[in-house]
Amino acid sequence: MESAFGGQSIDADRRERRSVCVFCSSAGGLPEPYRSAARDLGRELAVRGHRLVYGGGNIGLMGEVARSVHANGGTVVGVIPQGLVDRELAYDPADELLVTETLRERKAEMDARADAFVALPGGFGTLEELLEVLTLRQLRLHDRPIVLVNVAGYWDPFLAMVEDMVGQGFAPLGEGALFQVAKTAAEAVDLAEGGPAPIAGRFDGRGAPLPEAAVEDWTAAPADPAPTRAGDATVER
Repeated sequence: MESAFGGQSIDADRRERRSVCVFCSSAGGLPEPYRSAARDLGRELAVRGHRLVYGGGNIGLMGEVARSVHANGGTVVGVIPQGLVDRELAYDPADELLVTETLRERKAEMDARADAFVALPGGFGTLEELLEVLTLRQLRLHDRPIVLVNVAGYWDPFLAMVEDMVGQGFAPLGEGALFQVAKTAAEAVDLAEGGPAPIAGRFDGRGAPLPEAAVEDWTAAPADPAPTRAGDATVER
């Protein structure tokens, strides 16, 4: 059985090290179930040999997941804007700490290093990061798996909104196609390892979206060349 990660069987591919980008909150004082889930995810990534790519913070769920990866012998790659480094919010023990000038550059660096995306509970920043990779997948501009870890029902309102958006025609795809939902960290990593659910339809060969895809935020001029899908680019990880 071929996988989305290059033609090998899924079982064989699971033994390969992957870079999993985790979106999550940097807020302090969160309830224990969320912090525990972040530690569980860090442990699962580390013991399975995967590398954490995340926002480089040392507080909130960011700090929990990074410390858990290290505590279990894993590798941490943090990407953080200089402004947050100046405020002493960076996770200095990271194996690799990339410092960017802006939040947009931070997202681009995280994306470039990611084989899969996992979203723990978070606030506006987490939602922004999640919605960007969902939109790009909807436009068929990448084919990497996206998984939400639904701790204590945190994502239930979001899932209901997505269902309503699809039902009313504002979005063509939702749960099960654009992304998958896990109840536990172990299930989330299983889904990330297994690759994304296939999206029906075809690419045009240049990464352009299908006619039925929503493109309301696509601003390229008609004469601009079509962008390359993330999966087509050669990225050094």
